[in-house]
Amino acid sequence: MTQTFVKNKISSPFSKTHQHDQKYKTILSAASELFNIHGTRGTTLSQIAEKLKLTKTSLYYYVKTKEELTYQCYLNTCVEMQNMVEKAMATEGSALDKLVALFRLNFDCWNSIIKGERGHLAGLTEIASLSLKHREDISQYYHHFVITIRDLIKEGITDGSMQAKSPGKTANAIWGNIFWLPVWLFAVEEDKRESSYKQLLSIIKYGIKNTKTLFEFKPISFNEYNIAPAGFDRNEQRKKKQEAFLKVGSSFFNHKGFKGTSLDELAQSLGVTKGAFYYHIKNKEDLLIKCLNRTFTIESNELALAKSLDIPGIDKLAFSARKMFAIQLSDEGPLVRYGTIWSLPIEKRQEMEVTASKLRDSFGELIQFGIEDGSIRATDLLVAENVIAGAVESIPDMAISAENTDIPSASVEFFDIFFNGIAK
Repeated sequence: MTQTFVKNKISSPFSKTHQHDQKYKTILSAASELFNIHGTRGTTLSQIAEKLKLTKTSLYYYVKTKEELTYQCYLNTCVEMQNMVEKAMATEGSALDKLVALFRLNFDCWNSIIKGERGHLAGLTEIASLSLKHREDISQYYHHFVITIRDLIKEGITDGSMQAKSPGKTANAIWGNIFWLPVWLFAVEEDKRESSYKQLLSIIKYGIKNTKTLFEFKPISFNEYNIAPAGFDRNEQRKKKQEAFLKVGSSFFNHKGFKGTSLDELAQSLGVTKGAFYYHIKNKEDLLIKCLNRTFTIESNELALAKSLDIPGIDKLAFSARKMFAIQLSDEGPLVRYGTIWSLPIEKRQEMEVTASKLRDSFGELIQFGIEDGSIRATDLLVAENVIAGAVESIPDMAISAENTDIPSASVEFFDIFFNGIAK
């Protein structure tokens, strides 16, 4: 059944008048800007009030808690994106024309935000930190977005404007890139953003392959490349236990966020006492940092392995991307999402973002190998590496069970759009 969405679900005690509605939107813009910079955990209501030149009492008249304000900011983003989806779907032309319109609208929106021409929207980086009811509300929007693009791909296959793809997996990959757009667009100089958008659209439409024929993904047995990451020696009992803590911790953080993750619940799920748990983990922040470091170590090792393989650059890139897909959805995973970095204090967050940026650059190195050997067409490395990074970040949203899924085949269906494009 198709879900119907209200044009504006934002609840405000002053939504009945234009004046009060504008005040509320100003609050949402200011809060969204601070959330994007400091994360929700690192932003206080006092900071938001100070930015708006309001007293805390005045701010509390509009919003009672930070969690409620976070939800309203995320809801505002979803409403804006829903409006863009509806506008794109109303575009005349083929299904591919509608998809192009969706990317154009999202790019123009974030470009205008960066230029200060419109109010801020909150990046949807900490949905898991919301209360269950609020998380379900936002997730409902996300699922509606995915279903809309899934149906659009089916339409594109029928009208001949799109290649035959796996509609569901391709839709998830597309939205992963749309949500990742503001993460990297801020780093692009204003006079180069339009060129970056065209590069992004070119990859979505035609892929990164440098041939007129379709790129064929090589058969891979992921198990033969399974290597224990440095610093996590599975032969030592203590390391085994810590590895188990970090896997479960990553799963909790991915699905419940920093705020919603309870160390007591985590210890219970592992079947260990709190004392045994705290022998390995100091506190929740320490656990998140360890989960991130584990993820960085595993991804760094996999990227280094891909670089060492004696195969063309495009195959190196395909191998590393698919291997991370396999790890995320197999017993080796999960890997914690990069979005959890926003839950750390800003100093530690900045440190972690440096490492995350280096890993994204490693994708760029693989792409550069492909450009040099002719297997990948000339493309902007910043754009191309973030296309892959955005897809990797969205893998947990797939909700695929490893028990009933052919992971090698699923990884091909998920990443195919970025290698072969979607335009027919």
